[in-house]
Amino acid sequence: MLVTYHLLLVAIFMSVRHPPKNRVPPVGKRGKPRVLKYAAPDESFMRHWARRIFRPPVIVALVVLTTFTVSVFGYYYWVFSARIDRLISGEIYTRSAGIYTAPRELRIGTPLSADDLVARLKRANYVEKSQQADAARGRYSVSGANVDVEPGTDAVVDGQRAFQRVRVTFGKGGKGIAALGDLDSNAKLQSALIEPEAISFVSGADRGKRRVVGFQDLPPHLVQAITVTEDRAFFEHWGINWRGIIRAFFRRYELESNSPLARQGGSSITQQLVKNLLLSPEYSLRRKFAEAYMSVILETRLSKQQIFTLYCNQIYLGQQAGFSVNGVGEAAQVYFNKDVTALTLPESAFIAGIIRSPNRYNPYHDLTTATARRNQVLDSMADAGVITATEAAAAKQTELKVVPARGRIDTSDAPYFVDYVQNQLSDILADARSAEHLRIYTSIDMDLQRAAYAALNKQLAALDKLYAKRYPPGTLQAALVALNAQTGEVVAMVGGRDYEKSQLNRATDAMRQPGSVFKPWVYATALNTAFDPIPRVITAATTYMDAPKTFTYGDQEYSPGNFADEYTNQPLTLRDALVHSKNVITVDVANDVTIGRVMSLAARAGLPKPQRVYPAMALGTNEATPMQIASAYTTFARLGSRITPVGITRVTTGSGATIAAPVAQTNEVLRPEIAYIMTSFMKDVVNRGTAAPVRARGFKFNVAGKTGTSRDGWFAGYTPHLVCAVWVGFDDGAQLGLTGAQSALPIWADFMQTALSIHPEWQGDWQMPAGIQQADIDTRTGLLATPDDQFKRTELFVNGTAPTEQSTEPTEEATPTPEEMNDDGTYTYEPAPIPPDDTQPAPTPTPPRTRATVPRLEGQGVRQPNGTTRLMGTITLDIDPTTGLIAAPTCPVIRSKTFVIGTEPTRYCGPEYHTGKHTSTPITRPRTVSH
Repeated sequence: MLVTYHLLLVAIFMSVRHPPKNRVPPVGKRGKPRVLKYAAPDESFMRHWARRIFRPPVIVALVVLTTFTVSVFGYYYWVFSARIDRLISGEIYTRSAGIYTAPRELRIGTPLSADDLVARLKRANYVEKSQQADAARGRYSVSGANVDVEPGTDAVVDGQRAFQRVRVTFGKGGKGIAALGDLDSNAKLQSALIEPEAISFVSGADRGKRRVVGFQDLPPHLVQAITVTEDRAFFEHWGINWRGIIRAFFRRYELESNSPLARQGGSSITQQLVKNLLLSPEYSLRRKFAEAYMSVILETRLSKQQIFTLYCNQIYLGQQAGFSVNGVGEAAQVYFNKDVTALTLPESAFIAGIIRSPNRYNPYHDLTTATARRNQVLDSMADAGVITATEAAAAKQTELKVVPARGRIDTSDAPYFVDYVQNQLSDILADARSAEHLRIYTSIDMDLQRAAYAALNKQLAALDKLYAKRYPPGTLQAALVALNAQTGEVVAMVGGRDYEKSQLNRATDAMRQPGSVFKPWVYATALNTAFDPIPRVITAATTYMDAPKTFTYGDQEYSPGNFADEYTNQPLTLRDALVHSKNVITVDVANDVTIGRVMSLAARAGLPKPQRVYPAMALGTNEATPMQIASAYTTFARLGSRITPVGITRVTTGSGATIAAPVAQTNEVLRPEIAYIMTSFMKDVVNRGTAAPVRARGFKFNVAGKTGTSRDGWFAGYTPHLVCAVWVGFDDGAQLGLTGAQSALPIWADFMQTALSIHPEWQGDWQMPAGIQQADIDTRTGLLATPDDQFKRTELFVNGTAPTEQSTEPTEEATPTPEEMNDDGTYTYEPAPIPPDDTQPAPTPTPPRTRATVPRLEGQGVRQPNGTTRLMGTITLDIDPTTGLIAAPTCPVIRSKTFVIGTEPTRYCGPEYHTGKHTSTPITRPRTVSH
């Protein structure tokens, strides 16, 4: 278009050029000179050129040029106007758009301080009532022991005010809520909901964060700093700053090439906004023409304040923890942990100064350069007369203090949970891009989220010291998921220790072997025989022999081992087998009820169903994620019905209209009687079993749970209202070498202690459902106990399944398990092959264990005087030659040694034995068997 325009101008010029002087007159047709008509000598210059221009050819050319120009500009006006109108027809940036936490419920007696409440309100985008800010924002005011909370117009759902105006009165010293009152009716309240805080303003595929502000939110000195730096005539020109363009042109030649001002552009604020919102970043004459033209059009559509506000919300201002920082609102939070309304003059000058080159003036990379740039902006403001020289000098003396780059993302942004929510949005919204304009209410409880991070980081920091010789700090990973058992809401989620280094959400995406955390499904399947007695009814009192056994599976043999190869060589009840996490008995039980049934029941609870089944799956070899484990455990917490996890509770538009309100789904997995008895099993696991360290840590609440040890460490536990699963391990699958009680349980205990203290309503116990009877049994036989039986214990049974036979003193001939005793006192166990599911192919055998991970037993089984069977012979163990104890992965020297059974060490070595700081709980050596 521009080339054609220039050609037309050349044609016009050629058509009106003046003939040269002393020109020889042309010759006519008959050889006579042609008479030339020259203007009279007294003809004025203007009349002379007017007569020349208004000749027919020139008029035609001018008409064509004018028509062409008007057509071109008219066409582009129509095209550009349509694009601009589409942009501004809806909300470009929605103030209230973002991902929000769950509302916080305040109750009388809640252990919350006035300072904590004010901090929470600020995170929810509230401002102090006397502060200048946009009228739509929520306000708060503090007067003595009272904090008045007044939600803004953004807090609307379906046309109704979602949160009431409330006065919170604190007790002495501002600690604890003493009273709640409605500000509108003056009525006393027992509880009140506080507007949720935003945890993310992530928008777009570029993972940008934006905290939308209004013009009234911008301090005057911030407006002045930006206009002085970027476009001094912004409030005067009509879209194009010609003075700025000319000034920038000359500065490129007048200043040194390394001067920041030498690279100053001439684009106005309006042009920058148009370029960033509507055009590509390419540099070309065509793009510059479009930028200038669209800027003029935009100035006719929006006011100066509207344009400036859009600009302040759009500009790129740096990078933080993998996210781009967009807009002055987000920059104020990232760099100064402040609301934009609270920025000081030096802070405003800094933000204005980094607009031109956020990476060059990054304060985390070069604080000196960033400070110099801030001071340069202050000098410019003084030169422009918007501040005095004295104010500029005082501001320049202020130290530039920014929030540390590290340590913010984990506690305030819940990044793994945000990723989880965004994945869920793709299933809820037809166009995921529309989420940029929506309020997304989630289930996350930030008090619990911070508690989860604190517990996880505390334990991993301690474990890093244990693995210091083998791995760099930060290598060990962990994940935590906590669900509200009654609603399915995800209240806390940690997918790893450092989101900036790894965005893999181990809570939802890392499939790992859960170990003994899976065992409850084996025992639940066994108790289910009360309603489906195939092959027989198995109860909590049914006993199995705790001794090494070999199982025949098809044409293969499988020999599981207990953790640390410890056996009592005595019968144990079903309850005690789970409490002490006995592997051999677990496989034995699974064999009785068939492993196919076990895996089918687990699948109904949401755990992955394998393509093949084999006996080792009873010990948790089928992989699952922490989220799947937590969801499955809601079956026990809810006494039989599993609930699906939900992270999003409601999605609304900026005006509050509901678009979606996801609801968790439930399905019945177990009868209430079975789930209650299983919960009583797992309460014993915590009280006296493998999870007893929970009580040793001073944990007093009623909880149930199960440890798990594979190559990783696990713990899953619950109350009637809260389920939490924790995983600890290495991303590369390396052997952890610690039990679940040593690795994952401390994280779980610290988190649950805080969670149940914050939410006392989640404490409590389960109510026994109908259909359960109690009976006193002899734990040695599983039969009814005599009145003076010293092994008596009250046990739970499904109605009609309690034993009816009286227990007698065990004899050598008596055997409580369905095994057949050989004549020499040994036993042989040959269960029938476990038939796979009809739809599943034949199973593959479990690979054999190696000497490095499982002790080797050699010898013959012999009858003991007490009637039990014990293997006599030798056992080979990996030991530490210095201490003589069973070796741990941290031992400097590890050697194999063979012992006569009965003389082998039973304690485990640990780092404390090599530092002189001996403790009574050595670290366990690495194992592949489950615990």
